[in-house]
Amino acid sequence: MPKKYHITPKPAPLDMDYVFKFTIVRGENCINCGKCIKVCIYEAHKRRTDDPRKMADPNTVVCRNCFRCIQECPRGALEKSINKDYSNIGGAFWKPDILMSLWKQAEDGNVPVSGAGYRGPFTGIGFDSMWTDMSEIVRPTRDGIHGREYINTGVDLGSKLNHLTFDSNGQLISVVPETIDLPFPILFDITAYKLSLHVKEAILKAASVIQTCLIIPVTEITPELEKHSDNIIPSLASTDIDKHEAILKKARLVAIDYSDAMLKDFQALKEKIKKHNHALTIVRVPAVKNVEEIVAKLTQNGAEIIQIVADYRGQEINESSGKDGRLLKDIIRAIHSRLVEDKIRDSVTLVASGGIGMAEHVPKAMLCGSDLTAIDIPLLVALGVRVFEEPQKLLVFPEGLDKIPSRKLTQRIVNLMGAWHSQILEMMGAMGIREARRLRGESGRAIFFEEIDRESFGKLFKKEKR
Repeated sequence: MPKKYHITPKPAPLDMDYVFKFTIVRGENCINCGKCIKVCIYEAHKRRTDDPRKMADPNTVVCRNCFRCIQECPRGALEKSINKDYSNIGGAFWKPDILMSLWKQAEDGNVPVSGAGYRGPFTGIGFDSMWTDMSEIVRPTRDGIHGREYINTGVDLGSKLNHLTFDSNGQLISVVPETIDLPFPILFDITAYKLSLHVKEAILKAASVIQTCLIIPVTEITPELEKHSDNIIPSLASTDIDKHEAILKKARLVAIDYSDAMLKDFQALKEKIKKHNHALTIVRVPAVKNVEEIVAKLTQNGAEIIQIVADYRGQEINESSGKDGRLLKDIIRAIHSRLVEDKIRDSVTLVASGGIGMAEHVPKAMLCGSDLTAIDIPLLVALGVRVFEEPQKLLVFPEGLDKIPSRKLTQRIVNLMGAWHSQILEMMGAMGIREARRLRGESGRAIFFEEIDRESFGKLFKKEKR
């Protein structure tokens, strides 16, 4: 049995205020009795250091909305309201709660909790319309976090064989394709963002700590970053392969942007890369309307790893994006089904990216049919970046980010991934799945709202055909 994979979190607070949900105001009728200190387990209320007889202003950043202080105050001196900044960030997909949760997980690496419980809707769009089968949660041994059961989150990148062939003497004659093992089903991908060298180096160091890889444009790989070449996946166009021979020689994986010319002679592209290195090739395919057809043809032509790149909200990249565009969940299911029908599913590794914003999205994407995922925005939110969806996508970087020690930025990303790893273990344990590889396409362990809604009410409410 392989050694257990573990990510070690350490507190890494930033000296900057992020968005908090509530504003707590202490009224003039406060009698400084300290009752709020006793009832608040999150330490939102404390006495002033200069005068302990009086109460300090509430620390709303740590508030978890349990309302104990409001209920127990004998004079009704505390008032709570929604912070305006909180209401303005994010959007329909990157909700303020998601952004704030990512920030808190990056602070200490703990699994997020809510003092007020869950009061939201039980379904939504995309992965929110998908529930996982937690029937095994009743078994006391299903506990990956505390180590009472071994749960492996490792995945393989590369092509696999459908079967093995032996000769009459029992000797293996099948040529086993080369694969790369990752202990965690997540890649980092920052190809869409122009980041400073300081930030890129911090993200790359975090990738090295958790033993994953960072996809980064080949033109942005500086000598400082090349120190971690084992964790770098250079991204480039097929026409630029010969221009970056020195960098490609050090890479274990190479990411190539898709072009229609690849469908004609993909083997020639692979041979071109092999002149410089025997690295495995990732083809980055945008999630356009006919992406299933593209992926099927690439796989038939010998593609080993294909990354499906949706937009930052996990939607199709075409004119129909928005209300009519497919979401990443449905795109992955369609691709997986097509490859299964063509009997070539094991010939390729699928990486799902775009709109992966929560830990639960990772196993859900894998249940839909991907082998692993790639993330981007959560890494930036962990560093204090604010996301705005309306009227158009906007990322606002905090002032002074480049002055924060690199080790602290690295630790925040490590903390975030540690919290995600714990949540993935919890989900796998509750589903009774001990191997992350078994998640792929295991849609029987999931419930899709659209399907049960159609089965339950479709006949009652469907429109009559004219």
